[in-house]
Formats: sequence, structure tokens, C-alpha cells
Amino acid sequence: MNENFKNMVSKLGVELLQTVRDAENQVIDDAVFEERVWGFSRAVDAMLECGVPTDKIVAMLQKYWDLRLSEALTIVEATKKDRITE
Repeated sequence: MNENFKNMVSKLGVELLQTVRDAENQVIDDAVFEERVWGFSRAVDAMLECGVPTDKIVAMLQKYWDLRLSEALTIVEATKKDRITE
């Protein structure tokens, strides 16, 4: 019985540690994602300010950031909307 208890506590410790690691990794992943989106937005904002046509901006997002067409269009439209509200 004592050996079973040791094994149970040992497994619990490993599971608890993995849960903490997973939570920390999720925080890091979220921060990386937010930084990446911020970078897209600033790049698009700069290109819009320089008068680059929307279709060219979309093409550049697809080429240099490997975004899908729908993702690139969403980022451009969201950036345009933010420019209007600021």
C-alpha cells in the first residue's frame, strides 16, 4: 500500500508540473501571436500611409508573411478601420 501511495504522488507531481508548463507555454504563445499581429498592423499602416494600393499590400503580406488571402484582407481592412477611428 505504501508503494502504491508513492507511485500515485509521483504521478500527480509529474501531471501537475506538465499542467504548469502547458499554462506557461500558452502565455508565451499568446504573446508571440499578439506581437505578430501588431507587426502586421504597423507594416500595413506604413504602406497605407505611403499610398501603396490595397492589392499590392495584400500581395506583400501573402509573399513575405505567408498569409492566406483571407487573412491578409482581414488585416488590411482592420488596419484601415483603425486608421479611421484614431
